[in-house]
Amino acid sequence: MPTSAPKEKTRTFYCPIDRVTVTHIKQMYELYQSYYENTALDIFISDLSKKTGVIMVTRKSDDRLVGFSTQVLMHMTVDGRKVRGIFSGDTIVDKRYWGNNELAKAFYKFCVRQIVVRPPWIPLYWFLISKGYKTYLLMTNNSYKFYPRSGGDPWGNDEFYKHVTESYSQQLFPEYYDKEKGVLDFGHDYVHLKGDVADITPELAASNEHIAYFDQVNPGWRVGHELPCLAALDYHSILLSLWHRPAKWFKRNVLGQKVKGKQVEQKLNAAPPAQRWANDSEDALDAGKAS
Repeated sequence: MPTSAPKEKTRTFYCPIDRVTVTHIKQMYELYQSYYENTALDIFISDLSKKTGVIMVTRKSDDRLVGFSTQVLMHMTVDGRKVRGIFSGDTIVDKRYWGNNELAKAFYKFCVRQIVVRPPWIPLYWFLISKGYKTYLLMTNNSYKFYPRSGGDPWGNDEFYKHVTESYSQQLFPEYYDKEKGVLDFGHDYVHLKGDVADITPELAASNEHIAYFDQVNPGWRVGHELPCLAALDYHSILLSLWHRPAKWFKRNVLGQKVKGKQVEQKLNAAPPAQRWANDSEDALDAGKAS
């Protein structure tokens, strides 16, 4: 039985925006253009200039860029409280390197670094927008305090989380944010992934409460509406992660338990769509912008 060739080794690092080179930009745009429609170099550069930095994945053999994730560090005041946030923008990995978790590890380290350097009394959040359920699962499967959430936040932070989400959405996307619906509507001409966003069937929704909830709060995902989300980044979450991840690994790799909805999804997607995540997509930043 033939086996696929081993993937080339890569290195991953965070690059502040003032150190991003012309070569980096050229390679980033080439990768971006290969996965997105309605792209334009001037718009890409303008958007990139507003970012704080980029997490890059390069081949060790020739330093060729094969993946990146743009990041913005934000400072806001919400309900009289200072707030900091990390907004993850475009996240793309060359499909030949799907399944490589180095980007996710680098992002985790970046978040931990921000947790450590911030004043402990100023909360820090991860901001992301979800066009499809897989991005939403990326947050729900890797976070303990997040918004929006089925059943509400166990710690009673929903109202404040809602205000923070509204604040960053209005700050980043004032023309596209629909406060009443709590979604972003970029219109049909906006930059979007080539290929289809992963569908939500009744069977898939019934198998996973998070997928069903995403479909409920963002029913317009089929026409491109995106759901603004946040996840708390704090010491409490890190401790919970250190406590629960070994148990999660044991259940999955030793007991053979699967992520809820994963088996249903695999059965329904016997023929993988063009933009399918290659590995355990709900647990890593593996592919082109999560959908």
